[in-house]
Amino acid sequence: MAGVFEHAVTVRWRDVDALGHVNHAVFLTYLEEGRDAFYTRLLGDDPSYVVVRLEVELRAEVRYPDRRVTVRIMAERMGTTSLTTRETIVTPSGEVAAEARVVTVRWDAALRKPVPFTDAERARLAGVSPGRAVRPGRKASGPARSPS
Repeated sequence: MAGVFEHAVTVRWRDVDALGHVNHAVFLTYLEEGRDAFYTRLLGDDPSYVVVRLEVELRAEVRYPDRRVTVRIMAERMGTTSLTTRETIVTPSGEVAAEARVVTVRWDAALRKPVPFTDAERARLAGVSPGRAVRPGRKASGPARSPS
């Protein structure tokens, strides 16, 4: 369950604070955009989940001239209703800007409670082969590489 999913996120002018870099709170939005794309790609349209734990280490600046970052997500552990992921924000130069460990829980919005992953969902999540990159709209495509 250690495959890599990648999702490009555009750096918006409004993301930048008075110090000239992307505000730390926006990093959570970038991770969420990547996670939403990850769940949608692997589980289908609009999957419901809630974040129950989030740890983030900020390691480098992202500035507006970077224009785009890549969010990389690797599934680490799957429980009955939960999924733990390692999530990374990478700049165009390949520098790691942030690393996160996130625990999400599959959620039934109508019942307002956690629900187990189905066997089909488990198979799709496990189907991301270790060491292989998966990008939105593509199937696993060879070894994951750092951006050039």
